[in-house]
Amino acid sequence: MFFKSNGKILLSAEYLVLDGANSIALPSKLTQELFITKCKEKIIDWQSFDEKNNLWYQEKFILINEKLNYVGEKNPISEKVLSLLKHILKLKGPNNLMGNKLVNILNFNRQWGLGSSSTFVNNLAKWAQIDPYELLFSTFSGSGFDIACCDYNSPILYRNNDKSIVSKKISFNPNFADKLYLIYLGKKQNTEKSIKKYSEKKFEKINLITKINSINDKIINCKDLKDFENLIELHENIIGKAISMKPIQKSFFNDYNEGKIKSLGSWGGDFILATSKNNDIKYFEKKGFKTIFPLSEIVYLN
Repeated sequence: MFFKSNGKILLSAEYLVLDGANSIALPSKLTQELFITKCKEKIIDWQSFDEKNNLWYQEKFILINEKLNYVGEKNPISEKVLSLLKHILKLKGPNNLMGNKLVNILNFNRQWGLGSSSTFVNNLAKWAQIDPYELLFSTFSGSGFDIACCDYNSPILYRNNDKSIVSKKISFNPNFADKLYLIYLGKKQNTEKSIKKYSEKKFEKINLITKINSINDKIINCKDLKDFENLIELHENIIGKAISMKPIQKSFFNDYNEGKIKSLGSWGGDFILATSKNNDIKYFEKKGFKTIFPLSEIVYLN
């Protein structure tokens, strides 16, 4: 058996998407694949390979006296995988779960924050034929937008309001898309820690959600690069005040004059979005950022 899921970029409503704001999410063209074959032993033989075909994680899961566990030393990755498998075991029983070899192949750098966890959760859910959101929330925190991205080949508008999930295809491929770049900051963010930190903040969310939803509508329909830059700058200021952080352009790239910069997802790491009216990215290269992509190279636009 073979399953494949797309990675993700969250273009808007970071943090506030957790409280029901609409968000613009961009499924990635980069994927994670899952190959499943039968094995002779009644175990789950798990292997994960990175984009360079290096084995970066492996484990064997066994069922003894109806209790599932793994054979290696205790570690955070195996604990997460075990939690997911236990949820599947509870829903589907041992006959469908045990006696399988699972080989995961990641087609992007797992430090990039493009969804190495969400893509394997979605692939597992496809294999087990269960709800991917239920499987995700059994083990991980978050809004679930990354699961929504897994099976779309187009931009989407996503909302999760008290687990009432709505995702729909939208048209987003502005005539200035060739002026938009993704730049990796070299610091993978811990999503769960970022969510926990955000959840501890107290502020008036309803008004901010209304503002962000309005900005989303304008971004989707935006026809002019300058207008788009004004919108993402306004978005950055709103989120910055909400989480008590300076927008990254003000804190780290304040001498960038080619355009505007927006954080994507958890602030402070992973990718940022940069506009460049002259398609000049030497500024970032001089600062030591070597992982730079045109937006359309990495995500689906239409």
